[in-house]
Amino acid sequence: MASISKLIPSIASGSLEFAPALANLNFDFALWKVAAPKEFEGVGSALSTCRRDDAETGTLHTIARKLGALFERKVPWTPALTKAYGTRASEIAQALSLDGRGRKSYGVFASRAGADATSLWAAATSGTSAISIHLLACLLARIWDAPEATSIWVEIIKRRKEEVLADFDVTDVAHLATLSAARQDLPRAQIAEWDDSARAWLRVADGVKKKQQKQLMLILDNVQVPVNGKTDTYESVMEAWSNSLTQMDALVQGISQQARKGDILLALSSWHLFPDLTVVTPSMTHIRQNDPVFGSGGVLTIGLQTPVVQDKGVHWSLPLACLRHYGAPVVSARSIRSGIRSRLSLQELLQATLGSLLQSWGPAGTDTLRSMKWISSIYHILLEETKLGYAKASMLTKGSAEHSWLALLSEAANLYMVSDGLERQHNNKLISLGRKHGRTFLGTPAEPAFGLLAQGRFVKLMADERERIELLRKVGESMAKNMRIDSSQIFIRYKHHISDSAWVYEYATAIPYNTGKKRRADGTSCSVQSHHRWLYSGSCTRRKFSCFEYVQRWETLWKTQANWDVEERYALTEDLYRSAKTNSTTAFRDFERREALLTATGERVSKREDQHIEDLFPADVGIYRPHCHGPPSCFDSTPWYSFAFGAIEDTALFITEKSKPFIDLTQTLEENARILYSTFEGCRIDTQMVTDELERNLRHAQADVDPHLKSLKAISTAAMMFRHFPSASVDVRILQEELFDASWVRTCTGPMQSGASLNKLGFPSITNDMRPTLNKMKLPETPECLQPYTLSKAQAFACLAMFESGQHDIDPGQLIDVMAMSSGDSIFVSAAMLVDPYNEIRPGDIRGFMGNIGRPGIAFLVPPKAPLTKEVSIDEWDHIERNEFDGCLSDHFQNTSLHLSFTTAETPLNVRFSGGQDLEACILETLFSIYEGGSWIADLNVSNVQTSIRLSRMPRCVSGHPLDVLPSSIATCIDSWLGLVDAPEERVSLVRAHGNWQARLAASSISIALGYNTIILPDNVCWKCFDGFAAAYHGHVIAIG
Repeated sequence: MASISKLIPSIASGSLEFAPALANLNFDFALWKVAAPKEFEGVGSALSTCRRDDAETGTLHTIARKLGALFERKVPWTPALTKAYGTRASEIAQALSLDGRGRKSYGVFASRAGADATSLWAAATSGTSAISIHLLACLLARIWDAPEATSIWVEIIKRRKEEVLADFDVTDVAHLATLSAARQDLPRAQIAEWDDSARAWLRVADGVKKKQQKQLMLILDNVQVPVNGKTDTYESVMEAWSNSLTQMDALVQGISQQARKGDILLALSSWHLFPDLTVVTPSMTHIRQNDPVFGSGGVLTIGLQTPVVQDKGVHWSLPLACLRHYGAPVVSARSIRSGIRSRLSLQELLQATLGSLLQSWGPAGTDTLRSMKWISSIYHILLEETKLGYAKASMLTKGSAEHSWLALLSEAANLYMVSDGLERQHNNKLISLGRKHGRTFLGTPAEPAFGLLAQGRFVKLMADERERIELLRKVGESMAKNMRIDSSQIFIRYKHHISDSAWVYEYATAIPYNTGKKRRADGTSCSVQSHHRWLYSGSCTRRKFSCFEYVQRWETLWKTQANWDVEERYALTEDLYRSAKTNSTTAFRDFERREALLTATGERVSKREDQHIEDLFPADVGIYRPHCHGPPSCFDSTPWYSFAFGAIEDTALFITEKSKPFIDLTQTLEENARILYSTFEGCRIDTQMVTDELERNLRHAQADVDPHLKSLKAISTAAMMFRHFPSASVDVRILQEELFDASWVRTCTGPMQSGASLNKLGFPSITNDMRPTLNKMKLPETPECLQPYTLSKAQAFACLAMFESGQHDIDPGQLIDVMAMSSGDSIFVSAAMLVDPYNEIRPGDIRGFMGNIGRPGIAFLVPPKAPLTKEVSIDEWDHIERNEFDGCLSDHFQNTSLHLSFTTAETPLNVRFSGGQDLEACILETLFSIYEGGSWIADLNVSNVQTSIRLSRMPRCVSGHPLDVLPSSIATCIDSWLGLVDAPEERVSLVRAHGNWQARLAASSISIALGYNTIILPDNVCWKCFDGFAAAYHGHVIAIG
């Protein structure tokens, strides 16, 4: 060992080369450690003790030193870059540093909470070459997926080892550390850990430098350049790494550079260093980023030459020989474009979801700006109606509806509308991302625009009768022109309100008809065209049955409705045109007033009662007018009309039956959407009617079977969870999934009721036998389709895994026992592990925070099936503390700590077989252990605390009992862990851990595991109530105070 110690100074200087006599020397890299450069000290101080130990003495330290030694002779000398990067890394780490109190709130995960800079600190304490290795890890993690990056590492390590050993065989001279590293094994699993830590650091740094990173990515999106043109993986990576190190070092020194390849641009996006830029194309633009580490003024010029390439952004294509167990090398191409290789925040995901929604609307969603305005205005109307106290609006905005997909998308639309500049540009990219890559994300709705666009139903939303008729006349003119029909083949029926409680159907021409000829000033004649109205004047509008063909139609209808009784048939002959009796004088005055106004505008007016105008059914209208003074066609046999456009029960266009098949050819979805948006933008809208229509559509929507609604409910459920995780992000690839078909979504929805069916709008068809039930049924406050799913713990973890990975659809049945999940830079924990057991927690309540357990991929943590508890030996009798209760609820467990560790048990999860070599998701057996001082007490299964039948929570006193009365039932107090583990002899015992939620949680878990009835006490205990509460239990009772 003395000889080895003499070699270390030479190794540190990198100058030692030796002959074959020392070739078999085995160098232990775990013993190698150097002082980190002072610029990196902020990184080390921000780490937890556990992470710092791992970085300085653990696996990551060994990896960093081995890689640093192996590639030391390939790394250019870049002292300026090392200093600048250390300064920036310390700045980022300190921004997220946790103090002792902050860490304690994470319970057993305290040592794993916070920014993961483990690999970075491992590199900083392993020499400058290892720091460059960390920078390479960031380069690869930025552009390649984890399995691909790991495969690249395996391949370049293999090639470098072959290169070192081949050189030694030829020259008999080699660098000691390099040769030793070439002779040692680097398992793929350890390489994956190295990549995972660098990947987590990227996500942390992206969050801290979000603004600068977003601006940089918007710039790089417009650059089309490959990283380099080499097709050999090893040569390509070495060149990209060396060039980016050299150019960035020069920029830090103030020497301006030109980005002739994409390697330096990839480095910009990976190392969070932001020099000033000069962008040459399409026009000369100087972008000042004001990064203090570039105080010397180095400027990077982008776009001096534009390679002819089809790929957009900075891209890299490599053959990966080590990606799969079997087969030829897989040629993979990746890009750092913001819309493809990035992770999305919740708000960014919602913008992309809007893009997917608009794409699913087809032609109705092509105009992004108008669509956003409309979505925003719809929810604004609901909020205003809610303020006015309208109950139906409250159903759509209050309670569980506050977290609905409608509220989320409206909020996202508002954010889009108020954005401008770079933010609007970024949002447009997200919208385009959703349109292009999110085609299957939400599925296709039965009707776009929340059902309000269907066949022009939005007409009834207009507050003014005149505007409704004018709109339908415009539509009718276009329809008549395209279908080549005249004024007798198309008309308007509208509902005229005589008073608040009475209305009647009236009629109007849709297109003007010829009323005669008039002579012009020059002596020629021309046709005179005019519109016609049939207005109600107050007389009876009883059906007249004046046409035999009309009666035949009624008979046909009666035969098809065999369940109608005789009274119902005759009731149909009653006055269905008026909803209530009205004062005929009032109606006649209304007629005279309107007749004068319409006549003044050149429109002809007739009394509606004087005409044989009959309705057969809402969709089939017969008009028989033998005495009318309209066009000649009025005297033909009865024409039969069918609904064409509008709200059939309110204001609608009708055309002759023979023209019905051609409607879809004339009235396109895009045209209807244009009319809808124009209506909301330029007309007075009946806001209460908008609320009614929307509530009706949503109330009757079948969310259990409609894929689109299931997807929307799923996105609102995920968003509700991610709102509690400020630092969390989602993988952009989630947009390519069919969300409605995810396993966790399928397990949330039940089968459709037997006999139910969907109509064209995706609403349930209502049969006559359902009507009595519907009339008696009390409607829930919030429509079911707006309510986010209520998730179990397993479903919640499956949901999180899918959005975290962007692709892993895991069956919740495999996650029943999972208590926590680690992925990237985030840990998600069942809330039951982080709160006092007195607090009742929903099964699907998950808490998330920055951190990880240092494992690649997604790791689900489960406790052992039968956790162990310390056995108390006879010689520990003097450590068992049990005392008489003096009325004081103090904390005797302040020396207690919770620790996290792992057994070797590990089970891979089926996430989609790809033939790859890397484990993407697994279940990891985890020990949640409790220690007193340095002594192990027990391993816990906290998952059973909240749901155990042995657990009860004592209610707070509401009887006003004095609190200073001591209990008669408590015989002894337990003031140590051994006192709890060693079976108490008394029937009722009290664990005193007042105000210490971790000790109370651990004590509850141990007590339940030992089979005791466990009572959790509130902060202020009424002992008189406690005596009565404890008396109800048989057997031993442990009170947790």
